[in-house]
Amino acid sequence: MIDHDSLFKKLIQNFFLDFIELFFPDISDVLDKDSITFFPQEILTDVRKGEKKIIDVLVQAKYKNETTLFIIHIEHQSYIQKDFSERMFLYFADLFKIYGIPIIPIVIFSHDAPLTVQPSSFNISARGKNVLQFDYEVVQLNQLNWQDFMNIQNPVASALMSKMKIGASERPMVKLISLQLLTSLGLNAAQVGQISGFIDTYLKLNTEEEEVFNSQIATIESEKKEQVMEIVTSWMEKGIEKGKELGREEGKELGREEGREEGMQLGKELGKQEEAASFVLRLLQRRFGNLSQSQQERIQGLSRKRLEELGEALLDFNSITDLKTWLARV
Repeated sequence: MIDHDSLFKKLIQNFFLDFIELFFPDISDVLDKDSITFFPQEILTDVRKGEKKIIDVLVQAKYKNETTLFIIHIEHQSYIQKDFSERMFLYFADLFKIYGIPIIPIVIFSHDAPLTVQPSSFNISARGKNVLQFDYEVVQLNQLNWQDFMNIQNPVASALMSKMKIGASERPMVKLISLQLLTSLGLNAAQVGQISGFIDTYLKLNTEEEEVFNSQIATIESEKKEQVMEIVTSWMEKGIEKGKELGREEGKELGREEGREEGMQLGKELGKQEEAASFVLRLLQRRFGNLSQSQQERIQGLSRKRLEELGEALLDFNSITDLKTWLARV
């Protein structure tokens, strides 16, 4: 299961300034970039409903030379609670009681559906008068067109295009464009890993989409292609490691039933063999196009150890001839 809250929180925390610049440039222009402080996760208690409320991201910074608190709440549920606007007001009110400084509340609606525009205010009226008007900022991703962000040099744009309004046939193209944008930002390896992991989580491609994605990679300029392939390779390596871990877990489970040593060995083989072969084939096809049936069968028949060796060796392959030479030596 995807931990949506964690993915979005880490993205906002690590790229807060980029997030503000992307969606609220008017705030970014007058924000003291050196005054930013992240507060620990705040847990508030709703006495009336008997519930605890958790603030996703809480940031203090100087806005227009005044110390200000930013509340960033991430809402991923596929349905919006009727009292959501009221809850946002209560978040605001409770935090104002604690800190007593100006507060800018922001909501990120990250759900895929519904597509209806979500509210951005809470009102209380009495005796025909508007007693309270509470407004908050809204970023509703499924209302945004990814095309409007594809040329913006911003890591948050690269990540969040994967959650915007995307046509079914556009998914492979959006994934590739997001990765191309990512490679142009000059980020360090850890930052690239976080953003690319976010993209891959929300744009998992099926077999047909993978084929389109592979064919599109072949059309981009060589330098960009190499950088994108490095990211794709890292996904493959992580997948193989995950397969290893799954294999170990399966081995432990089987070991309880059939004898520890035999069960662990069988579990490792089952967990690693199929997944490693799948990842190696995908990467080879991305680099060199479709392999022949005999080549695919040859690779699928390799032992787990040989697959891991091939996974490392193919990083240095320059053409399909290198693969043929490697297979001939095995």
